[in-house]
Amino acid sequence: MDKIKSLEDMLNKYVALNKLIVDEQAMAIVPTLRKAKLPVNDLDVEEDFIFFCFTKFTKTLISIQCLIRQHLFEDSLILTRSNYECLINAKSVINDEDMVDHLVEYKLGITTGKYTHPLTQKSKPIRNKLERSKDSTGSFEYFYQINTIAEKANETITYESLYSYLCEITHCNFLTSGYYRNGTNYSYKNESPSALLNVLLWNVFLNLKFFNTLIEAEIFDIPDLEEQVIGVLSSDVIKIIEIFEEEEKEINKSIEEETNEDNKAEMIDSLERISILKENFI
Repeated sequence: MDKIKSLEDMLNKYVALNKLIVDEQAMAIVPTLRKAKLPVNDLDVEEDFIFFCFTKFTKTLISIQCLIRQHLFEDSLILTRSNYECLINAKSVINDEDMVDHLVEYKLGITTGKYTHPLTQKSKPIRNKLERSKDSTGSFEYFYQINTIAEKANETITYESLYSYLCEITHCNFLTSGYYRNGTNYSYKNESPSALLNVLLWNVFLNLKFFNTLIEAEIFDIPDLEEQVIGVLSSDVIKIIEIFEEEEKEINKSIEEETNEDNKAEMIDSLERISILKENFI
């Protein structure tokens, strides 16, 4: 199997399907209802938020696609972290009804209250926080950290195994300096095959997860769109599992041949990450 070609084909197919979903279905219902002074229920807000996340995800994926075509693979991975956050935000509101309040109501100032800063313990009325539960002092517990949102989305494993890697790429973590070296010289022209594989694999991986999230949310009004998404999930999940397994075999072979202990340790970490994510795909 030509992994790169297969992943590129899948990514291009998803960009096209994502655009179609956004163009035909992603309606901003809540602002329209509010403007007309009509009642808005929690499901309206949830659907709006999911389509907002998916639209943002799609636009970023288009940017990622452009960067890949320009051979700027590391920058593509930096944007991949943003799309991971789009996914877990959308998925969290499906899995935990309280998260609509945390991620929407509170940030829009619909729910207001007094917020106590966890370090200074100073309290002040503000509009940019959302109460979840009041304690005896009247302060609020507010979920906004990425790890908490990932937990609410049932994505703790991807947070621990994938998000940390994407953060290393995003920040100036010297562990990733190899992506920017050509031999002994630093270079902005360097093209890492590893970075290319990672950016393709993880964006296909996240897009399939988002497709599954849309199906779980039961928000498709257009049967043809839902059928297309289900069709992609039925065929491509198996393809990704096969790519994971092929990558595991290649890494294991490289580990056996590698003599540098630091390189071997890095390969082992990569192997563990792929194995964990393969077992917790959908």
